[in-house]
Order: sequence, then C-alpha cells, then structure tokens
Amino acid sequence: MLARAPAAPIARARPPAPRARASVARAAPSDASAVVASRRVALALPLALAALDRSTARAADAPRVLVVGATGQTGALVVRELSRAGRARAIVAGARSAAKATKLGLDALPGVEILDGVDVTRGVDALALAFEGFDVVVVATGFVPGNPLKMNAAARAVDNEGVCAVADAAKRANVKRVVLISSILTNGPGFGAQDTAGYKITNAFGRVLEEKLVGENHLRASGVPWTIVRPAGLKTDAPKNPLVVTGEDVMTSGEISRELVARVMVEAAFDARAEGKVYEIAESGSFVGGDPAGAKTFALDSDPASWFA
Repeated sequence: MLARAPAAPIARARPPAPRARASVARAAPSDASAVVASRRVALALPLALAALDRSTARAADAPRVLVVGATGQTGALVVRELSRAGRARAIVAGARSAAKATKLGLDALPGVEILDGVDVTRGVDALALAFEGFDVVVVATGFVPGNPLKMNAAARAVDNEGVCAVADAAKRANVKRVVLISSILTNGPGFGAQDTAGYKITNAFGRVLEEKLVGENHLRASGVPWTIVRPAGLKTDAPKNPLVVTGEDVMTSGEISRELVARVMVEAAFDARAEGKVYEIAESGSFVGGDPAGAKTFALDSDPASWFA
C-alpha cells in the first residue's frame, strides 16, 4: 500500500484493463494449410506467455518512485517521462495540492497516482510518512521568486531546510536513493566562480545558490544514497541541441530544455552508476565562450545508458 501523509488521501489512477486471453481459431480438418498454421500458433503461445512472465518478474523488481514537487514546471515533466518510460513499478506524483496535479492531468497518465499534501516545508515526520515504501524519491522542488523582502526566507525554507528534511526523511524511511535537481554554480565560490555573471545574477534571488549548497551538502552527508543533477539555465521549449554532461563545479553558463532535464532525472533514477555523483548538464552551443573542455556530448537520440558511463 502507498504511504499516506496525515490527512493526505491518495487519488488512485484507474486500474488497467484486464488482460485479453489469447485464443486459437481451429481450422477445418480438410484445410491442411490452416492446420499447420494452427500448430505454429500453438507452439508460439507458450513462448509468448513465458516472455510475459519474465516481463512481469522484471516489473516486480522495478522501483517504486515518488516525485516531490510534481506540479512544478520540471516536476510535471519528470512524472510524464516516468509514465512514458514505463520502467517503474509505481509512479506517484507528490504534490502540495492534489487539485493542481489533477488540473495538470497527471492523474490521467498511465500508471500515475497522486499523493496529496507532500510539501518539503512540512518537516521530517510528515515527509518520512509519505516516503514509506518508496525505492526512489525524485526531488524537483525549488523556490519561486516573489516578494523581494521574503525571497531569502523562501529560498531557505525550500532549497535549504526543505532538502535537508527530504534527506533526513528518506533516511528514516529507508529510501534507496534520492535524486535531487539543483543548479550549476551552486558551489560557485568553491571553484572560483563567485564573480561570474551567472553566479551573481542567480544568487541575487534570495541567495538561492547559497541555500542550495547547504541542502546539497546535507544530502551528501545524510547516509542515504543520492544523485545530484545540476542543470544550467532552464528554458521551456523542446531540446534542440546535443546534451552536454560534466562532473561537478565545471559549468558557469549555458541553457537546457526542461524536457531534457526531466529525461536526465528519470534516467539517473534507474541507473545505479549515477549513485553518489553530481552531474552538470546543458545543451551544446548554449555556453558563453564555447562548450566546456573535457565535457561529454550526446546526441538527443543517443542511448541514455551511455550518459552515466
């Protein structure tokens, strides 16, 4: 059963339609060709059923995935990509408001359920209850700039204290991995990039990069397995250029489609090689001064299994 936060009912997706039973039409004895065809079908059917059994066994071993921040611009795309991929045993869209998730159509996606009241600012106890039974928690939260006088408090509540609470709750709930979306330049001062335009402009909004760094560091030290994905500047249009991937503390500029970020987040959730690593991502050609030296570049239609090799 899905874990429930207090007073947070789960809107369950419609059950899948019953599997149709295969039937073999019997040919008249006088029709030799039909008899041969019937025998071929009879031989093929056990093989098809065996393949189906193997597929079902793989599904039983697949992870149960909860997306926190599922109604955000990127979070909703992560949920859609998880549904499209069909590799999770369960996909749950964790949202502060189930009504908003429903309005976005997340409950209509194949295999997706909604968990109401999932809010990183609610504290460790509520989050740990919501996380019970999940293998992977994908965190796609981030504060939204608003009132200039309250931006720092908002950034601290979501990107600092909220991520710390997620890490502690995941540890308590025995989550197998947390996949966190963060940002390039989060550790700007740590690699001499504090004077770049990207760091100054981004951090001006509630000192958000400083708050993100506290959250990242807490997750790393929490003891729960983790993966951190740091995208460059986010844009809403579809990806047009190859994916560029580097290690941490490399990128100081660049842009990337939210859709491509969602694909990377989902692949990271399923790829064990991504555990304990930080990836910075952008689209080729979007950097000031050219693509970073030593970066890995992948065509948009490349095999995602190569991204984390």
